[in-house]
Amino acid sequence: MDDGTASERTAGEVMAAYGEAWARGEPEAAFALYADDVVMRLPGRSALAGVHRGKPAVIACIDALLRRTDGHEATVEVLDRVVGERHVVMLVREVVRRGGDVLELRRANTYRVDGGRIVEIDIFEADQYEVDEFFG
Repeated sequence: MDDGTASERTAGEVMAAYGEAWARGEPEAAFALYADDVVMRLPGRSALAGVHRGKPAVIACIDALLRRTDGHEATVEVLDRVVGERHVVMLVREVVRRGGDVLELRRANTYRVDGGRIVEIDIFEADQYEVDEFFG
């Protein structure tokens, strides 16, 4: 996707492509939708919690989370979307495994899209304590 095509995509189109990339197990396709200056806020008390600024930092954080699972992957299902002009809220269900442990994450992620790219991500966990314990 070139920059001209990307900038013409609506927030809903960008986030549909993002969710589909994760559902296909293609994180690189999802990462391609991040702006260079993307900001992600990850809640919790783990060493990875906090504000991550810039595409390399956001990808490194996600990769670090995935390395704490078996197979470095997550099963992602987008349950629903609320789409505005610049913002999208995605309700997602993710399943990750490590050894015999299975964690089903229920999340509401908010995204801000500008110029056909994701520029801001805020993650809200349904059970932050469970997430902190698993990824601790």
